[in-house]
Amino acid sequence: MLRYKKPNGKWTWHGLGTYPDVSAKYAREKARAALKLNADGVDPITRKAALKAAQAVAEANTFKVAADLWLEKKIKDDRAEKTLEGINGALKNDILPALGHKPLDHITRGDCANLQARIEKRGAHNTSEKVRVWVNQIFALAIAKGMTENNPASNLLAIAEKAPPENQYPHLLGEELPDFLKALRASDSGAIVKTAAWLTVWTASRPGMVRWAEWVEFDLDNGLWSVPGAKMKMKRDHLVPLPTQAVELIRELQKLTGCSRYLFPSSGEKVPVISDGSINKCFALIGYKGRLARPTTIDNTQG
Repeated sequence: MLRYKKPNGKWTWHGLGTYPDVSAKYAREKARAALKLNADGVDPITRKAALKAAQAVAEANTFKVAADLWLEKKIKDDRAEKTLEGINGALKNDILPALGHKPLDHITRGDCANLQARIEKRGAHNTSEKVRVWVNQIFALAIAKGMTENNPASNLLAIAEKAPPENQYPHLLGEELPDFLKALRASDSGAIVKTAAWLTVWTASRPGMVRWAEWVEFDLDNGLWSVPGAKMKMKRDHLVPLPTQAVELIRELQKLTGCSRYLFPSSGEKVPVISDGSINKCFALIGYKGRLARPTTIDNTQG
């Protein structure tokens, strides 16, 4: 303990820590620093309390707090379920492990650059681009709310690695359809994935829309699939007519997954439905990687 006279003339005590946590040498150094502050007209106890309060405020303004507020706004803005799934995945797997625990004011441009570089290193350039945009948006929200004054992610594009050119797979041609359909019928993929693949083909839908299909959206008696606007980019309800073959296959699927919310539930815990990769892998395994047929070439072909 250090006894000293405050600038107002009153004597008081200032704790220097307990032994052995604080050595005698370190205690003397702390005492000299406190006496110097006091000689300069600054009460060391008052200053210590102010520093502690400032640190508490800084620690409360972590990146995760800002990210949670940003995600909450995305949900309120009624973003598509697939978009929110991608955001949650990026937050959980990349963004929050790197930045989440850090106070906003302590995050450097180097921290943000390292985050981008780690994602690029594994070849996920599309993810890296999205993460760059989302981290910028989180900092923008934090600045608008007065949680910080700077955005250290603002110039990441200047050092972003150029993505390699994507392989462009040709469309499936009309004359190839018989072999394609024969191969899909003979596919060894599981019933859930195989049904999802057929529904993708029969309805000319994106795998992302098919895999999130819910039982409440289907009117099998009338052969209709009503996709709510919340799942569509244009936010408009979308009505998909179902061919007889699709209705029959979905009725069979109902025996397997009818108790679930989704037609194509996942066996894992992270995401409630099968992945895009599951459907695409089904096509790849039968020799048609990336080659979905055009809608106009599928109509009335499968008997």
